[in-house]
Amino acid sequence: MRYYNFAVRYPKTTIVFLFLITVILGFGISKLESRNSFDGELPNNDPIIVQYEIVREHFDKRPAVLIGIEADNIYSPETLRKIVTITKAAEKIPFVLKDEIKSLATVENIRSETWGIEFHNFLDSIPQDQKTLRVLQEQVMSNNLVYGKLVSKDHKLAIIAANLEDDFEGEAVFLAANSIVEQMQGPETIHVTGAPILVEEVQQGISGDTSKLIPIAIIIVFFGFHFCFRKARATLLPAVMVILSIVWTLGFMGYCQLPMTVVSNALPVIMVAVASSYGIHFMYSYYYAAEDSTSSKEAVEKALDKVASPILITGITSALGSASLLIFKITSLKEFGIIGAAGFVFATIICLSFLPASCSLMKLQRNNPYRFAWFVGFAQKFSKKSFDNKTVIIGIYLTLVLVFAYFGLKINIGDDYTKFFPSNHKGRIASDVFNDHLSGVRIMDIMLDAGEGNTIKSEEFAGRLAAFEMGITQLKHVGEVNSYLDVVKHIQENFEGGSTFEELELSSEKLSQYLMLFEMSSDPGDLYVLMDQPMQRTKLQVFIKSSKPEDHKAIYDQVTRLFQIHFKDSDTQLALGGDVVNRISLVDYIVSGKVQNIALSILIVLLTCAFLFRSLKKGLITIVPIVSSLIMIFGCMGLLGIRLGISTALLTAMVVGIGIDFSVHYLSGFYRNKERRDLNNEQALDQTASHVGRAIFFDAISNIVGFSVLSFSGFLPVQHFGWLLAFSMLLIFLNTIIFYPALFAIFQNKSVTKTNVIAT
Repeated sequence: MRYYNFAVRYPKTTIVFLFLITVILGFGISKLESRNSFDGELPNNDPIIVQYEIVREHFDKRPAVLIGIEADNIYSPETLRKIVTITKAAEKIPFVLKDEIKSLATVENIRSETWGIEFHNFLDSIPQDQKTLRVLQEQVMSNNLVYGKLVSKDHKLAIIAANLEDDFEGEAVFLAANSIVEQMQGPETIHVTGAPILVEEVQQGISGDTSKLIPIAIIIVFFGFHFCFRKARATLLPAVMVILSIVWTLGFMGYCQLPMTVVSNALPVIMVAVASSYGIHFMYSYYYAAEDSTSSKEAVEKALDKVASPILITGITSALGSASLLIFKITSLKEFGIIGAAGFVFATIICLSFLPASCSLMKLQRNNPYRFAWFVGFAQKFSKKSFDNKTVIIGIYLTLVLVFAYFGLKINIGDDYTKFFPSNHKGRIASDVFNDHLSGVRIMDIMLDAGEGNTIKSEEFAGRLAAFEMGITQLKHVGEVNSYLDVVKHIQENFEGGSTFEELELSSEKLSQYLMLFEMSSDPGDLYVLMDQPMQRTKLQVFIKSSKPEDHKAIYDQVTRLFQIHFKDSDTQLALGGDVVNRISLVDYIVSGKVQNIALSILIVLLTCAFLFRSLKKGLITIVPIVSSLIMIFGCMGLLGIRLGISTALLTAMVVGIGIDFSVHYLSGFYRNKERRDLNNEQALDQTASHVGRAIFFDAISNIVGFSVLSFSGFLPVQHFGWLLAFSMLLIFLNTIIFYPALFAIFQNKSVTKTNVIAT
């Protein structure tokens, strides 16, 4: 007895057993967590990540909330007063370190007077007339520690930066910061950003997507089944099957402590599309078998005899295709591979047990076999034309594949995480405003380790550092570079006035004095953001205006080259850190992992189908529509400028794993018609287009509409992934019904050894 006939023989037992599993796995959903950070995505032994961690070890960067006040000109009494008010309000944000809030209201200004050096806050008193406002503006512009950092050089944006405790709670900080923004809004525009805010917005986006996309997808599938079959049974049973598949998958994630991320966020919708595809093929086969059956159980057995093997093959290949993501060294992609593989297996099990058992318990139901007769005629006509014009069709396909392959080589790699959101999202607007008005909000940290204490305040080291910093400043897309030399420059110009920084001579003694003076006049720890207490290591902050990962990689390489030039023949060691550097390494893994993933996923499907069809040639034929569709999809990405990032890196595994459904069902129908009914290729193709073609048409519509639900996501990469996956399903469907007839026309006069799919 075949496994899937168990559900027909013992339908009640099967349903009870499935119900118990659903209850058990359903409890796992309560254990499901979200991960909204990309920390820990890469192997700890990666050379770039090793450097990244070294910088973090010596210069642990505190998370900060950034509140921006945007106005036509911030130098007005009302706006300056609001800077003070927001600075005081920021102290009440949970987990904020009150002595580590930076704004015009808190920063000490060092100013040279005729009687000596004066230290005072910029906003000890709010200027009320144009003369004193101009004086304040001149003081800000002469202070290189503030100008372009806390106040934009176009005088339209002022920043309040509030550092947080390391163990802060993101939601509490997010709510408090946004409350300040809402209260202080107008007439100036108030923005809030910073890593804690962006991370929490991603968290809320994940939660919002999960609660929004799943119901939308299920409702669409519900109406889709009704549209295809116009029967309550054919609508409700597959919808229940879809829900069970989602519950099993999410419960599995909860029990296995696999979190919901921006990447796995799309999985429930994918499960809706996949499970509905399996349900469509079963229900179509059931109604087809019902035409000459006397009982529902008989119709189910006939349907299973026809469709169980293709569904099982599809489930196996889909699971293995998803598992191919394990070849990536990126944590979230590996997790998705595990979750996807489990989900596809669950959907296959539920389809081959729940639907047969449920239909067996119900009365025999027939359906109108002539519905969508227009498509049957269309498919048969297309199949005939393709068969008769095989040379033209194959020539067109080869040309298209070559053209799209060319554009596929132009795909840009890597994500810009500030652009996860649509252009009208407040978080993205805030990031763009900060980036446009300041010297860039993307930061690369450069740590120089001189090897011995007190070395970095030596005249020789300072000279090398100044030349190194000047070289970095001149790099394309670099807005500004900060180092302890900027502190020295500001104090020295006030002490010695008039001379430019380049003209002033820096002795080791002067360096020590100026650094000591700054430490005495500033808040605790201000100096040690840029150098450590033994004065062995120093950190430069490079502000980058571009958001493109390829520009970040170019800066990374150029900084390394400049270091080799300016610190040649010295004991100084270089380590690069910051979020930008973390993303650079991520890009490298996406590229190498994608190449391996494409090769592995196609190989897995090829070998699996060759084994199950017991023919290498049939295995090769199975993957033809998928490979050509993949090339076309990557070509479209290159043409449209859609980046290959973490989310879109899933595309190959999903296209191969899900798209194989069309090929397997089409070829199974073709070989069944050819071998069991002793038809030639043209006759077998005509019969396949007539019956299987209609089923995969329903399947294509279900997948296209289902994946299009991802366009409702709050994340642009997920939207792009959804549209690309929907488009790929359309391509594979068209490639299947158009390309296969032309391919089999070539074999018209060749004998085909009789082979059967392995019985399961």
